[in-house]
Amino acid sequence: MSAYQSIKVSLIDIPEGRLRDVDQDWAECLAGMFQETGQKTPIDVVANGRRFTLVAGAHRLTAAGIAKWKDIDARVLEPQGEQAADELRLHEILENLGRKDFNALERCEALAEMKRIYEALHPETKHGGKRGNQHTGGEKRQVAIFAFCQNAAESTGLSDRSVRLAVQIFESLSPETRECLKGTFYAQKQSDLKALAGLDADTQAQVLELILGDRPAVSSIADAVLKISGKAPESDSEKRFRTVCDYLPNLPKASRLGVFRQHRAEIIELVKKEGWLDA
Repeated sequence: MSAYQSIKVSLIDIPEGRLRDVDQDWAECLAGMFQETGQKTPIDVVANGRRFTLVAGAHRLTAAGIAKWKDIDARVLEPQGEQAADELRLHEILENLGRKDFNALERCEALAEMKRIYEALHPETKHGGKRGNQHTGGEKRQVAIFAFCQNAAESTGLSDRSVRLAVQIFESLSPETRECLKGTFYAQKQSDLKALAGLDADTQAQVLELILGDRPAVSSIADAVLKISGKAPESDSEKRFRTVCDYLPNLPKASRLGVFRQHRAEIIELVKKEGWLDA
């Protein structure tokens, strides 16, 4: 059940521990939009005595404050049952996932949190037995994980594989790594997070020192891993060469021939110079 009403901005509290921090630049942009076109989507809150606690819409609430609005349109949620807090947390996650407001790290965290909530709402799935014991609890555990992924995929519109990968990445990142990555460029791309997640916690910490300092020693996670292993990072030309070598064999034959024709003069010159046709 829920009810729509206009609420004083001063009566709404933003709780700690939200999955997504407020981007002040985006909030200011929203404030300008509010002044031009008004508020299109209400925020979600829950009553807390005479005040209200925000559930979803932190950017909209912040924008209203910037725009000097005294009131904001809101939907007052009325969660039921013993798991009300988990239900509200799930509502926050789905609202942001639906609006595609998360970066890669936030999306991974949101899906991992969904998994925690799913297990809290379905306690029979959490203690299914040790993983790998397919004859007893392990099989139940695998069924439970599949059930969660299917549930999450249906709720978020993401594929089952995407959900599994995101949760695995988040759970493989150390708490310290997750915290250090927040607000950085490397939190934007899941491929960067996946590369970090494949390392142990100590190596993750070493990589972060190399890429996040005031004067980063390297410009990518791959280069940081090479440096830690004692190898020299690839130059830009070496990276481009490797990329071409990796992709060229996978092109259709007609496309490869097109590439060769574009570089016909250089290829003929090399053939003559190295005597490829002399044998």
